[in-house]
Amino acid sequence: MHAFRDAFDAKDSKRKIVERVAGEKVISGRGSLKRRGASEAILKRDLAIDLTSLVNTVDLGSAIDLTDLEFVSNSVLNFGLYDVAHLTSDEMAVNEIAADLVNALIQHEPRINKETLLVERSKEFDETNQKMRYEISAEMLSKPLDIPLEFVAEVDVASGKVHLSQLTANR
Repeated sequence: MHAFRDAFDAKDSKRKIVERVAGEKVISGRGSLKRRGASEAILKRDLAIDLTSLVNTVDLGSAIDLTDLEFVSNSVLNFGLYDVAHLTSDEMAVNEIAADLVNALIQHEPRINKETLLVERSKEFDETNQKMRYEISAEMLSKPLDIPLEFVAEVDVASGKVHLSQLTANR
């Protein structure tokens, strides 16, 4: 996905990656990315894009009872979070959101090390705007070292939208 996102950002997706200069093969900067690897900032940026899509997609289980369909409930057909728009701020609903965040991250984000995943609800609750905050920490699997992550998921219960912050690294 790095190559596609970089090509889109640079608006050079139609340009050849392999070029010849004086008969010699020259690999462009985008083409050599797989040789030199992506930086931590690029990895975090791409993860942030994918996590934002994950947490702002309503899963199939919100519309259809998947109780007897174990394979469907654990597949990409059930990508996203359970619809939180119907929940309230009571303790039971708050625990459901945290559990659903953990489940979605484990099921649909293979770059996150599930042994290091920790989702904790912040004690602050914005009664006026109906927003809950969850502090999430984990490690992103990477070679040679895993990358530590800490970010905040702010859940707007009224709209069902989730905003992620503090995930991308400064460049």
